[in-house]
Amino acid sequence: MSFPLPKPKLLTADEVVLSREDWEQIVSASRSRSDEDEEDIAAVAAVREEDARYAARLAAERGHPADTTIPVEVVKAKLDGAHPVRAWRNHRRWTQLYLSFKSHVGRDLIAQIETRRKQGSVETIGRLARALDVPIEALIEDDAG
Repeated sequence: MSFPLPKPKLLTADEVVLSREDWEQIVSASRSRSDEDEEDIAAVAAVREEDARYAARLAAERGHPADTTIPVEVVKAKLDGAHPVRAWRNHRRWTQLYLSFKSHVGRDLIAQIETRRKQGSVETIGRLARALDVPIEALIEDDAG
């Protein structure tokens, strides 16, 4: 919660005197912020537990632990405006043709997805994600992207 700081009634080198109303507003904002922080901490803990269960399931299915890091070159490419599919494909040093072969998605459709002319269906993005060995979420752009 954000609010404008109140104007002190008196300001010295050692003290600041506020009206009771201003003091109550600060205390109230502080309490609600603390409640929000506790809710955020609980939400993060829940997501971390869910991530751990997901990673354990993937490790059991794949026979090896899931990689949970994003390579710096993928991050840089996405920050430079590359579509996530292109960023991951380039990271793997694959051509569109090779990704097409691995994913059973047409090369033309891959090109259209990478240039943002088409979004690709969930099924298509899922095929690309499995071929690239990344979670589907890694290939989905957020609204800001």
